[in-house]
Amino acid sequence: MSDAKAAPAADAAPKSKKNILLFAIIGLIVTVLLVGGLLAFFILKSPAEGSADEAVAEANAHAEEAKKEKEKKKKEKEKEGHTAPVFDKLQDQPFTVNLSGETESVLQVEIMVELAEEHDKERLKSIQPKALDAVNRLLRSKTLEQVKTTEGQETLAREIREALNHLLEAEAKDEGVLSVNFTKYFYQVQ
Repeated sequence: MSDAKAAPAADAAPKSKKNILLFAIIGLIVTVLLVGGLLAFFILKSPAEGSADEAVAEANAHAEEAKKEKEKKKKEKEKEGHTAPVFDKLQDQPFTVNLSGETESVLQVEIMVELAEEHDKERLKSIQPKALDAVNRLLRSKTLEQVKTTEGQETLAREIREALNHLLEAEAKDEGVLSVNFTKYFYQVQ
């Protein structure tokens, strides 16, 4: 009988080791799942209140309201009657620059700008050194061939308008400088 009692005790030892190993594996799997679930929760959870997306949406809504307000004011002005265009001479004396290129040539222009509103005249005066520098650089970058043609003159006027509107921070076509007009346009080959 002692042999019969010894056999069940020997079978019990391997079963308890198997049970401990099984519980350890299950515990490890549960731990990995919990950690993975927590990581997924923190990564995928919705952004906090006041997030960047909400700020961008609010800024866009504010910009849209400002744009509508400008359009409303513009329509009111049109209803009141046609306002006279606002012109201003960019500089008292004509611009005189040496043109780039192989041939030595000079360009002399007098520029009048048409402005959207009267207060744009003051804004342009406040940035006049920057405006004159931008126009001078643009004029000096041109070649004689570019300024001789009508298309070249139109391109130059458009580029000056864009440069001035960039400095004025005008966004729409009906803001800032509306047109650039050459009241004197003279080029010469030396």
